[in-house]
Amino acid sequence: MKKFWIVFALVAVIIGGGFGLFWYAVSQLEETVTVDGGVLVWEVGGGFPEERDDSFIGQMRGAGELTLREVLFSLYRAADDDRITALVMDMRAVSTDWAKIDELRTAVAAFQAKDKSVIAYVDGAGTREYALACAADQVVMSPEATLLVLGVTAELDFYRDTLDKLGMKADFIHVGAYKSAPERMTRQEPSDANREMIESIVDDRYDALLNLLAESRGTDPDKAGDWVDRGLFDTPSAIAAGLADTSLYFEEMMDLHFGDEDLTYLADYVLDRPGGNRAEQRVAVVYVTGVIMPGESRFDRFQGKIAGSTTVVEHLQSVGEDEDVDAVVLRVDSPGGSALASDLIWKQIQTVQEQKPVIVSMSGMAASGGYYVSCLGDSVFADAGTLTGSIGVYAGKMDRSAMYEKIGVNREFITRGENALLFSDEGVFTPRQRELFQTQMNEFYERFLDKVAAGRGLSRDAVHAVAQGRVWTGRQGVERGLVDGTGGLHRALTSAKWMLGLTATDKVTVVTFGEEMTMLERMLLRSFRQGGGLGRLAMRLSEWDAAAEGSALGMMPWPTLLRTLRENGTLAAVSLLDGRPVAMAPYWLTVH
Repeated sequence: MKKFWIVFALVAVIIGGGFGLFWYAVSQLEETVTVDGGVLVWEVGGGFPEERDDSFIGQMRGAGELTLREVLFSLYRAADDDRITALVMDMRAVSTDWAKIDELRTAVAAFQAKDKSVIAYVDGAGTREYALACAADQVVMSPEATLLVLGVTAELDFYRDTLDKLGMKADFIHVGAYKSAPERMTRQEPSDANREMIESIVDDRYDALLNLLAESRGTDPDKAGDWVDRGLFDTPSAIAAGLADTSLYFEEMMDLHFGDEDLTYLADYVLDRPGGNRAEQRVAVVYVTGVIMPGESRFDRFQGKIAGSTTVVEHLQSVGEDEDVDAVVLRVDSPGGSALASDLIWKQIQTVQEQKPVIVSMSGMAASGGYYVSCLGDSVFADAGTLTGSIGVYAGKMDRSAMYEKIGVNREFITRGENALLFSDEGVFTPRQRELFQTQMNEFYERFLDKVAAGRGLSRDAVHAVAQGRVWTGRQGVERGLVDGTGGLHRALTSAKWMLGLTATDKVTVVTFGEEMTMLERMLLRSFRQGGGLGRLAMRLSEWDAAAEGSALGMMPWPTLLRTLRENGTLAAVSLLDGRPVAMAPYWLTVH
């Protein structure tokens, strides 16, 4: 009997503690988000992902990071909101690509177009942070801040020596002199064509950076070049050089410029649900984010974001059949991937266009398979910093025979048929197999050219001249007819309005896909963003998650290596190395 009461007491404590913890968590949360207006304070930081992992665990890992769409739509809405009088950008660490920075700068300009002041506060910034901060009317630096304006770098990683040490050999067939994605596994340095392409991209990005700095700070590109060549500034030297306007602490700046005005934080403003009737005409945004692969879209722990053709096609079918949807914006942020998966998405876009317009908005990258699914758009827009093109194809596999020998694994194959080991990791392609694959790649490349030519209204030869696997920036893509104009998601929505017979100022209802969060999940997400007790818990869980990822292999260098291979697309690319045609850009090209 005594044991019974002991067990009963333990169960009661556990259940009671669980309810107590839940009640404490919920008691921290307000029932509604109140927007008082006044100054909108934007704590600028993070990667601004296109899509969020909508699972609750994904929210916990991401600690409620705002998506690019949430930030953009909220900034444009706040610019038109009479309750909001000004914008303060409190600069933090920014880890996004240049295309997204272009879009965010355009959204900031919407405040200035409404005669609302914009101030950026900097207590430490690199090139990306400053490129966004200098879009403001004033740049205020903390007295002991450091500013780094270091120019542009493209990092190229090559793994041939690593594979040799592991006893592995990559065997590839490709079409296009600039189709350089396989080089990271087959070479120790870039080919001449690859180097030419990379230098062209870096030159274009550097020119865009100097023009951005010069225009924002009211000077000329030569002086901006002098800033970059110096690179390192403290607060006094930044002010003296013209990179910043004054030196104040944050509270001093707020008191001086805004006095007792109310403050509204962007994280709260995003959750504000303004009243009013929804617009009759609806525009659906369909995302192609991450490496394009067959199957369902997902956030993979090792491969990163995957754009599954099954999911994307289903979304396109839904908006195509929905009579309440009047136009579609296809938002692409992908280096490409499976040729088959890309073609399935392309075909469904063609079907949707029989009923309603499809406008393409390119984000950081829409290259190779990412361009394949984009080229059919009724209008195609890219930001100046977008990486696009890479019209080409490759296929390959990994020979691991030496690796097995090194670790003492003896394998014996009993086969029938000359090509039974075609996709096996036992040996490279035979000359006959190589010839077969090269023919297949050439034929796919020609079909790729034909699709681009039809979509863009160009001749086959005109497309071939800018294809051959070459990657272009968004600005270069416009000059070569691959893109209609520069601009981001906002411009694509404006184009959709025009196609529907509306004006740029007319309202439309924007619908997107994603698993709806429950009320409790939405309340918890609000806590994450507000940095309360649950927000701190989410951050701690995120840290534990990262630590667990590293400890899985028990060696300190591995966490960084795993993150690098996931973020540069290597792990996703390896999963396609079984001989299937791959339309994938050099995802490992990172322009800093």
